[in-house]
Amino acid sequence: MNNFIRQKTAAIVLNRTTDYLIVIFIFACAFFYVYFANRAVRVLTVLEKTRGEMQSLSIKVSEMESKRFLVDNAVNPSLAQHLGLVEVENPDFIIKSSKKTTLSLNTN
Repeated sequence: MNNFIRQKTAAIVLNRTTDYLIVIFIFACAFFYVYFANRAVRVLTVLEKTRGEMQSLSIKVSEMESKRFLVDNAVNPSLAQHLGLVEVENPDFIIKSSKKTTLSLNTN
């Protein structure tokens, strides 16, 4: 049995077609390894670049929001009067008193 396997192995190894197929297979494996490794590096590079751009855009949006809030909060008394708002002369405040009175919607 051992002798039979050795003979068949020698016959397969000595066959030129088998040798060419093995060499082609090795080159194909090497080619695909290089191709996919290169592809992975490119994808990771694009990912890192995109992450940096997203961070930059986030900072720009935050700056623009803060500028908008500054503009919105820049209402002064003269602008308020110009828009038709008036100052309250006798303001009424609701305060918590020591009495235990509560407001209710009961109509009894």
